[in-house]
Amino acid sequence: MGPTGDDEVILQAVTAGAKAYLEASATPQQVEQAIMTVSQGSIWAPRRVLSIFVDRATKSSRSAAPASAQFTARETEVLKLLVAARSNREIARTLGIEERTVKAHVAKLMRKVGVENRIALSIYAVNNSIVTPAPG
Repeated sequence: MGPTGDDEVILQAVTAGAKAYLEASATPQQVEQAIMTVSQGSIWAPRRVLSIFVDRATKSSRSAAPASAQFTARETEVLKLLVAARSNREIARTLGIEERTVKAHVAKLMRKVGVENRIALSIYAVNNSIVTPAPG
């Protein structure tokens, strides 16, 4: 938790690997929602900050990530569900595998393309036409 309005501080925290950032004015319901969101494998931060983060990640993934990464069929399945904003638990259920196996696939995918988080991995997949996001 931290101060409201300092987007750069929040961006630094998320970029460094923070899974959540709550502003000091967060309600108990927002704290509960953040905990549930993070426990399902997603990131929690103010929408305005996530928007800035995605914009920056999009720009950097176009130039920094290797375009020649090869993916197995299973990795591509995991990636499709990841782009659809599914949690590790949901991906595991859908594919009939263990949640820890999903985590291993996601970690391997991030290493392959040279990104440090799920959002950047999703952006890479869409920008490089590996996965097409579902409409809506």
